[in-house]
Amino acid sequence: MQSPKLQRIKMIAAASAGNALEFYDFFVYGFFALSLGKTYFPVQSQASELLLTFGTFGVSFFARPIGAAVLGAYADSKGRSACMILSIALMTIAVFTISVLPGYERIGALAPMGIFLARLLQGFALGGEFGISTALMLEHSRGAETEAATWQGVSQNLAGLCAAGIAWVLVPGQGETIFGVQPFRIAFAAGAVGGLVALLLRRRINDAPIFFEQKQARRQKPSAVLTNIVITAGMVAIGTAQTYLILYLPTYGKTQLALQMKETLSAVCLLYVILLLLTPLRLVIARRFDESRNSRYMLYSCLAMAAVAYPAFYILDAWPSDKTLFLLSIMFALLSLPYNAPLNGFMGLVFSMRERGVGLSMGYALGIAIFGGAAPFIFTGLISLTGNPRSPALYLIITSTITLLALSAAGWRLRQREPS
Repeated sequence: MQSPKLQRIKMIAAASAGNALEFYDFFVYGFFALSLGKTYFPVQSQASELLLTFGTFGVSFFARPIGAAVLGAYADSKGRSACMILSIALMTIAVFTISVLPGYERIGALAPMGIFLARLLQGFALGGEFGISTALMLEHSRGAETEAATWQGVSQNLAGLCAAGIAWVLVPGQGETIFGVQPFRIAFAAGAVGGLVALLLRRRINDAPIFFEQKQARRQKPSAVLTNIVITAGMVAIGTAQTYLILYLPTYGKTQLALQMKETLSAVCLLYVILLLLTPLRLVIARRFDESRNSRYMLYSCLAMAAVAYPAFYILDAWPSDKTLFLLSIMFALLSLPYNAPLNGFMGLVFSMRERGVGLSMGYALGIAIFGGAAPFIFTGLISLTGNPRSPALYLIITSTITLLALSAAGWRLRQREPS
């Protein structure tokens, strides 16, 4: 008989493994954007290659709401665990496909079409991944929901470190081959192996007893669920914009600041090491939210991120170096910690248990699709349109404002509703 503590560790590891694979895949796609563009979208200019590469990256996010509706409804009806196994299996297939798909020179237009279909499959699977796995963590952690859900963020940081580390090792071979294999294929193949490990972990997790006890509870009105979905989408706006800015940094450093890719990746690796070292502080902040249900510090965090966005890009443009990039990234990470630490649990608590799977999945999927998946494309487009390398700061200011409004609305609704 396993101890409750060991069972909880296994549950958190299994639930957050899918989120880790999601972010590993996205970071690898972003870090190897230049190589992917040359292999699958060869056109005359580098800017056009990047727009096509990041456009395909962004389009896949619009399959997420469909996956959220289908998988979320299934999870609310039949249970979280079975749906989590399905989603990780589909994700692994999509990642593996990119690792083996031939390039444009070999199969012509089938290459970009294959990438497009793989991203759509990935988007569909991910539509239900975060919401369902977070719901399972909350339902296994009554009274400590936010502390449990914050491990989703920790898994993202670990995935980011792994992706940046692998890219750093392989980056000398970008545009070349390693033992006859393009470097990005090795990185995606490693992700597929991670997906198989996550699949094995998930075979042994069960739904929380309280989920079955609440299946006959009264449902919220559809209008209330829809409102909560919109609020949840807004809650993730600045968080996802900031996350995908980090994904874009290696490309930004090379194309706008004339930095070597390896220098930029070194800064990103060190950033994620620091973020992982901040995990104890992250857990403390999450526990305080569990006790108070007060989002005041999250609001202050969003205000701070909006205030420093333009000055940060101005400094980076004036003193372009890997050290400046690292210091500014650390500044954003510290400023965003009071917002990021309670976010995942807070979003889940906005919904009643009966609608949490589909509601949280839909809200998160829409937020990620609108504000995250399109972010690298928007960053590239803004710079191309304005000729100003500081223009991505405008996007951070806009998403910070949206999140401020959504957090205020979520706090009010949480206070009005009895806990599920």
